Amino acid sequence: MDYLKKITATRPVSRSVQSPLSLLEETESNRGRIIQSAALRRLQQKTQVYPLETNAAVRSRLTHSLEVQQTGRYLAQTILSQLQNSPQSDTFHLKDLETPFINLVEMACLLHDVGNPPFGHFGEASISQWLSVHAAGCHQQALKNQPGHSSLFTHTLLPDLCTFEGNAQGLRIVSSLHNLNLTYSQIAAFIKYTRPPSKEAPGVDDPFYYRQKKPGFFYSEQALITSTWKALAVDEGCRFPLVYIMEAADDIAYCIADLEDAVDKGILSLQALQDRLTCVWQELNTTEDDYLIRIISHANTASDGGFIRRLRTRLVKELVNYAADRYLSQHQAVFDGILDEPLINGGSRQHLALKTLKTVAIRHVFNNLEKETPELRGHAALVGLLTIYRPLLLLSRADFEAIAYQDVGACFIEQRLFHRLPKKYKAAYCSAVTLLSETSLCDSEKNDLEWYYRARLVIDYISGMTDHFVVNEYQRLSAM
Repeated sequence: MDYLKKITATRPVSRSVQSPLSLLEETESNRGRIIQSAALRRLQQKTQVYPLETNAAVRSRLTHSLEVQQTGRYLAQTILSQLQNSPQSDTFHLKDLETPFINLVEMACLLHDVGNPPFGHFGEASISQWLSVHAAGCHQQALKNQPGHSSLFTHTLLPDLCTFEGNAQGLRIVSSLHNLNLTYSQIAAFIKYTRPPSKEAPGVDDPFYYRQKKPGFFYSEQALITSTWKALAVDEGCRFPLVYIMEAADDIAYCIADLEDAVDKGILSLQALQDRLTCVWQELNTTEDDYLIRIISHANTASDGGFIRRLRTRLVKELVNYAADRYLSQHQAVFDGILDEPLINGGSRQHLALKTLKTVAIRHVFNNLEKETPELRGHAALVGLLTIYRPLLLLSRADFEAIAYQDVGACFIEQRLFHRLPKKYKAAYCSAVTLLSETSLCDSEKNDLEWYYRARLVIDYISGMTDHFVVNEYQRLSAM
């Protein structure tokens, strides 16, 4: 297990300078590119749990990501400490890689939600539903007098468009849209799932079930995925080892945070939270193990009333230590990316503790009207905006390209809609379509791909909006 094969300074687009920078300098460069990106800043106004929240103390996607970053740093340091004390430590070649290792984990944690649309998972469902209903019909209308409807569209592009996934969109944002040109190692460190939407999800008995239960990248980033896996010697369908650390940090952070926010908003009292945690633990636990009950009792002894703080501190420490032990005990499978479960796995009491926290949140927090009502507003706004921009998807390729490349044509509504799209996103569309002329694809495949990238352009714009901007933009364009 040689980490020098996994942690590299190579980027998809090579530097123009003659001598490459060190691994430390390259991972620090990753950090600067990520922290200064507009996509990351937008997370401060995207939903974590409570949409359109005005209380700044309640977590947004950005503050959640910062907490995941800190937990990921702690977990990475714990793992490195154990690896360095291992009898095989010399073979890992981790000497002088400690800081790059931690940098990659931290930035993967910071990026892990960057592709989430407005209103979180509810927004994902709204976008997917609209496309599932309208995408095929829009494509048919746009290409009615042109060659199209190739098998590529039917079997690959249409399923790709009809499944919006925040993880896959995150990869698209940092690569195709914002062109951060992160190192291959940094890209791989936040790719949780290893199949495209066009590939059917495996069954529960499949050895790739967990790693491929969701799509992890779109067709538009397939070439990047291929080059990334090749550069890092990752087999198809497998994971990059540091992804397991990022995933564990996310699981640890959000389970506790969601309940803390519910207490802060008055949805649960501290006593109700303790009672529900105790009740669900006893319901899920089939043994006499009182693991979580002891942690709750310890947290409840705080003389300053700091129950949540003590609960979080104890749980984070316990879960980080367990995840680090699992990383070491499954080291070969983690390094090869074939471990088909999270580090905090289903057979442990630590996993049961996380499941207890998640269950309490699902039953008593996520179905609260204070959360669901703004989600319904968000759904109306997302669907409304997709419908408003639908005319762009109905144009013939010639008419759309006349607007995109020459800003001319008789389509005055579509022209004004196109003007509202961000320059970076329009540039990504133009770049992708221009490359089509250099391929040996047939005309029908080229037309299908042009329409695919056009649909991506609209999706990129709307999914990149913040919660408030979606609602405000819908109101502006619908004269409400």
